[in-house]
Amino acid sequence: MHRTRSRSAAFTLIELLVVIAIIAILIGLLLPAVQKVREAANRMKCTNHLKQLGVALHSYHDTNDRYPMGIVWNNSSYYGNPRSGWHHVLYPFIEQDNVFKMLPTTASAQQWYPYFTAESNNVNGPTRAQVPIWVCPSDSGIRTMQQPWGHFMIGNYHAFFGGLNLGGVVANNLGQRSAFGLNFGARFADFVDGTSNTMVLGEYLRSRGASNDQRGLMWGDQPGYSQIYTQLSPNSSSPDLIYVGWCDNQPYQNLPCINGDSGPNNTAASRSRHSGGVNVVLGDGSVRFVRNSVDLLTVWRPLATIAGGEIISDY
Repeated sequence: MHRTRSRSAAFTLIELLVVIAIIAILIGLLLPAVQKVREAANRMKCTNHLKQLGVALHSYHDTNDRYPMGIVWNNSSYYGNPRSGWHHVLYPFIEQDNVFKMLPTTASAQQWYPYFTAESNNVNGPTRAQVPIWVCPSDSGIRTMQQPWGHFMIGNYHAFFGGLNLGGVVANNLGQRSAFGLNFGARFADFVDGTSNTMVLGEYLRSRGASNDQRGLMWGDQPGYSQIYTQLSPNSSSPDLIYVGWCDNQPYQNLPCINGDSGPNNTAASRSRHSGGVNVVLGDGSVRFVRNSVDLLTVWRPLATIAGGEIISDY
């Protein structure tokens, strides 16, 4: 009698390659779905952050009877000391009182100069403290920056300024004034157009880390650094005009820029990583998603003014 030898069970090379190919196809099909779910969660978190900032602005107004001043230049011209911004005075209203208490007492009156100070030069100081509410998780830019003048937090949510560029802010045309301005923070009574018809905060993208790029610097007092404008549409392919010498042009990262000047013509558009538009906070504290296709002249620009008298259609 002859015994037949049993064949050992094993994959052939061709079978193994077929299995690997099938797995690769399944991963390729699944990855976009996973990324889509992740972005939806990030976008929701981003929206919640903006809602909290909207509430903080209302709480600040309840306490001080006005919004924070957008920038404080005591000579009412370019870069006059103290060069104070607006975001840090919201810290007590977003559960960051411990960070706020590390700042000098002059900071609460927006009379503190934030550069070359003991606080900003301290690697563990308040200007470098990362405040989660100011970061949109959809953006992978840097979160802190070190410069010779200090260590600073980088964030995603800036105030809308009127006048289309920094020169317009200094000119202070009342018909183009926004909720934040030069030595000015609006009262609710100043929102002649209505709080529900006025944008106060919007998204912007953080620097990718180049030494000559400070975009997203919340402690700054320039377009792209705590300030955004409506000269350009949301996520515009046209470049922002950034303070001369500080443009790291990255159009494929939705960070197009060209060198501006030392002030007047500089401007920055609202930008995000969300598909199709940007989130904004309105004066009533609500958050709206505004699409890139919004009409620039009849909707987007009028939404930034508090007393322009425009009639804004649905968007």
